[in-house]
Amino acid sequence: MRRYDKKNISRIALALAVGMLLSGCAGNVPFGGREQKGQGNMVLAAETLGLEPDFSYERKAEKPNVQVDRFGYLPKSTKTAVFQGEELPKKFQVKKKDSGECVYEGEIRQVEETGDVLTGYGSFTEIEEEGSYYIECSKIGCSCYFDIGKGVYLGKARELGEIIEEAQQAGRTGEPENEEESRKTAEVCETLGYLLIAYEMYPELILQIWDSDSAGSEEDAGGDKFFRMLRRETDWLLSMQDERTGGIYRDASALSAKESGELSEGEVDEEATAAFAGTMAKYSYLYQQYDLDYANICLKAAAKAWRYLNGMQSAPGQGGQDGAGTEVYGAQTGRFYAASELYRASNEILYHNYILQNQEFMMSLEDDFYLLMAKATYLSTKWKVDHVLCGQMIEGLMREAGRIAAAAKGGPFLVESEKTDVILWDMTVVALANYAIMNHEYVTVVENHVHYLMGRNREAEILMEGTGGGDAAKMLLLLSVVETERVIIEESGAEAE
Repeated sequence: MRRYDKKNISRIALALAVGMLLSGCAGNVPFGGREQKGQGNMVLAAETLGLEPDFSYERKAEKPNVQVDRFGYLPKSTKTAVFQGEELPKKFQVKKKDSGECVYEGEIRQVEETGDVLTGYGSFTEIEEEGSYYIECSKIGCSCYFDIGKGVYLGKARELGEIIEEAQQAGRTGEPENEEESRKTAEVCETLGYLLIAYEMYPELILQIWDSDSAGSEEDAGGDKFFRMLRRETDWLLSMQDERTGGIYRDASALSAKESGELSEGEVDEEATAAFAGTMAKYSYLYQQYDLDYANICLKAAAKAWRYLNGMQSAPGQGGQDGAGTEVYGAQTGRFYAASELYRASNEILYHNYILQNQEFMMSLEDDFYLLMAKATYLSTKWKVDHVLCGQMIEGLMREAGRIAAAAKGGPFLVESEKTDVILWDMTVVALANYAIMNHEYVTVVENHVHYLMGRNREAEILMEGTGGGDAAKMLLLLSVVETERVIIEESGAEAE
């Protein structure tokens, strides 16, 4: 038997005691091991060897390597997931969220290499049963949860509608800290323009959002609730018109300066005036079935704004100018928007003459919001139009939409650009092209971009979170295209049965 002397035992006991103080009591030692005044006890100083330990164990959220639309897919739509990783499996499984039951197994195809990352695609279009799902595969893991159902975008659409109304309320009542934050008239007109074109061309989703609680009510039937929501904005726009000249103030700060008697020259803006004339004429045309008197007020205000523009005597290519003396592009294109909307709403030849006399210049310009809306309205007017000019407009629209659609196929996420503002603009073009010539390929392109914005992107993020009223209105146009296609497909299926 090995013998231990008392001195060794004492040394071992002392060492164990010190170890207990340094370990078992460590949770009571403040950082640095200093004596804490007022605590009545001395605590043993922890030896740090000059290092500062990091006790933060918060881990950064990892993005999934299987990218899907986090809101979901319509039952009969094309459904594609994007797979990324240094190594990809050959198959994937779609499983039910609640039970984990596998309901579909598919192949990962079209694998492409970008640097050290492989990108593959997997289709699960065959799944049409409504429910909540996720995708799982070996090597790279699982996707976020997503839904398949007829109303997958309705909840998001209503959320966007709330964002638009909140932005309107804040804009009308808020006090900006500086002039740059002041509410811009042209921006308000653009937001209204997007909402009006969505209602005019693809009304299904718009009516669901704003008339969802008015079933059976004659007062709110057919879009009146939607237009009364917009009327709060048109009332504000009417207040931005100079009573004497008919010109429109560029922003809310100019209106405040007018009311305080401090208005300076240049606060009436040509682009704002053109945007006002086009938007108010468009609102008047669409709203006349609900309130003819108010529609006429809007139309007269639009005509008065046009007279202000006409009085500026700016020839094409010599529009309004900014502070640096350079031509403001929107002041030129906005005139075509105003002329087109006023012609459709009034059938007065002077507006059509402006378009005809300047059509060569108009067709030479690169499309912006005003010019695109002008062409869409001219193509849909019931009055006499120049059919050669209409042909040129349609040809240009189809050519640009075709370019966007072709370029999108080459992107790793089935989009050409990964910038939100570019996506919203490109899809506006495709949405209007689809209305002119109904084309399922165009709808698929729009839907792929919706999927990108809703999570099927590099960071697996919903890119429309925290968006403003303007972008929310643009997104509603895209969702309206997809919703209209859903209704068409379902009605066709019902007729076939």
